[in-house]
Amino acid sequence: MAEGEQVYAATCAACHQATGAGIPGAFPSLIGSPVITGPVSGHIEMVMHGKPGTAMQAFSSQLSPRQMAAVITYERNAWGNNSGDAVQAADVASHGQ
Repeated sequence: MAEGEQVYAATCAACHQATGAGIPGAFPSLIGSPVITGPVSGHIEMVMHGKPGTAMQAFSSQLSPRQMAAVITYERNAWGNNSGDAVQAADVASHGQ
């Protein structure tokens, strides 16, 4: 969680805010969002490849599988989301294969 929080602060907080609340009309809240509460594979996909037609960029060329796993774990368990999910670097590395 600590590493995920650091990655989040450096990479995600500018858009989704430190609190995960987002900016209404521009960047969605991560608190209870379908990406955060849905299947882990969808969350990995979003972080790795972004979402075309939106401001959500792909991070697969900027973050290592370990960093992506850490930030996804953080997002799924911070701000009351409490999924209990612990995403591993191997989950990210094998995604889509």
